[in-house]
Amino acid sequence: MPSIAMPSMSDPPEPARILRCRPAGIPATPLAELCRHAAGTVAAPAATHRLAGPFAASDARLPAFQGSAAMAQSPIPSLPDRPALRLVLGGHARLSLEIDRQAALPLADQIAGRLAEMIRAGTLPHGTRLPSIRALARRTGIGVHSVVEAYARLAAMGLAMARSGSGVYVIRPPELPPPAPLPAPDPTVAEGIAMAMLEARQDLLCPGSGMLPEGWTEGAWQGGVLSRFHRHLPAHLRRVAPPQGGAAVREHVCQRLAMRGISVPPDGVLMTAGGTQALQLVAQTFLAPGDTVLVEDPGYFMLFPMLEQRGLRLLPVERRPDGPCLEALERACRAEAPKAFFLQPVLHNPTGWTASAANLHRLLRIAERHSLLLVEDDAHGDLHGGEPVRLMQLDGGASVIHLGSFTKLIGQGTRVGFLAASAERVQALLRTKVTTALTGSGVEEQLVLEMLRSGQYRRHLETLRARLSAARGLVAGRLRALGFTLAGGEEGMFLWAEAPPDAREDLVPAARGHGLVLAGGALFRPGRQFSRHLRFNIGRSTDPRVAETLATLLRREGA
Repeated sequence: MPSIAMPSMSDPPEPARILRCRPAGIPATPLAELCRHAAGTVAAPAATHRLAGPFAASDARLPAFQGSAAMAQSPIPSLPDRPALRLVLGGHARLSLEIDRQAALPLADQIAGRLAEMIRAGTLPHGTRLPSIRALARRTGIGVHSVVEAYARLAAMGLAMARSGSGVYVIRPPELPPPAPLPAPDPTVAEGIAMAMLEARQDLLCPGSGMLPEGWTEGAWQGGVLSRFHRHLPAHLRRVAPPQGGAAVREHVCQRLAMRGISVPPDGVLMTAGGTQALQLVAQTFLAPGDTVLVEDPGYFMLFPMLEQRGLRLLPVERRPDGPCLEALERACRAEAPKAFFLQPVLHNPTGWTASAANLHRLLRIAERHSLLLVEDDAHGDLHGGEPVRLMQLDGGASVIHLGSFTKLIGQGTRVGFLAASAERVQALLRTKVTTALTGSGVEEQLVLEMLRSGQYRRHLETLRARLSAARGLVAGRLRALGFTLAGGEEGMFLWAEAPPDAREDLVPAARGHGLVLAGGALFRPGRQFSRHLRFNIGRSTDPRVAETLATLLRREGA
């Protein structure tokens, strides 16, 4: 079985072998002197010096040579800024790895990557025994931990296997056919546009997305948040997160709610994996297949398929700038006896409207008369710079379940939300969470907690609001110049725009053909009725190509 030979530690190092590891710019003579010294042909040292550059192990020291004229006359020069170390593994094939000690990529990743390339290329055939961990570490000056990590990565890739008492051997996986390309998501259905938003393809512009650009959420993690979080990460990785959520993060959620006039004890808060899980828990806990529920028209487009999959019957209630149409709500309650009403009073998605206090007071009275559960989705409420009234603030939890989320504002990679309700409802929701998800992510909760208690989340919101305000004027001006009529609110991350009267009816699929993913108004209507409106994400619509592509499509229709 082939193997990569490693020289014995009892043999003096060969000058030729070490010279193959020499970075560019290092003279051959001093390195040969090192070899002769190791072989006993140079006078013994009287002092030691640390060797800088790629040959220096973390704790290794090499001898300085007194009495060597060659060494005195040819000192080792300073190394280049980013030298590459050529590791010769030995054997007849003279296999070598190019490793850069000063690169940002960890040594373990570099070693694993180079070996993986050799294995896939056939340079290291199946069954080859790799150098032992300690032998490779000793002969190269790379730490044992880095070699262990490198071999572990190879094993995780299915390219190496450790045999007890024998060593680590190469595995050549069978050739697999290339994956077939996935079909392009259909932007005319809710699931399709959600997939287009989550894929974040570089060849698409997505002004219809519901997510902020990645660069807009980076401020959430500044101010030392990540460094403080990392100091405590090992402890949180070992712990099981409480199903209701950590006590500390729930207390901070309560403090934020109290600033809005919402009084809820920590036992009245349940942490969730974002707002989506919060909505699912409410539907699974308090609604049964066949129940009738009310939704806003227009409303949050992903809510509709979620409720339909639960077997619920959806009835639309017109949404107006000051809140839901109360006349339509009263008629629906009398005729259909709905069990719940899902709504977004503050910074409504997709319009950006915020309901008035008068509208919400009347809505609560209707709900009390008809035993209607109100599910208040406040996913975008933190972007409101004023003091809007919320249902939970007026009701205290008698008829309202309040939902919040941090995900949309701090980055989609962290999914943390919460539910606030009466203690009885929270316990029922908790039982559902345990049976469907067992618990949550204590690591993600701890990350959000660090943002909250450090004040970084508050500072991040202030920056976001200012940035959205500036971008709103730019995007609104471009859309008006194209003939769009804006009907949205003055805050938040969305603009609700009605297309020009002469715009083509197939504007959304036509735009997709030009690399532009739009969110057509029909997506936001429960029955998918026709709509001339589109939702524009302000942060993702500042790219001038968005307006340019729309102008091209609109001109083509006019021509």
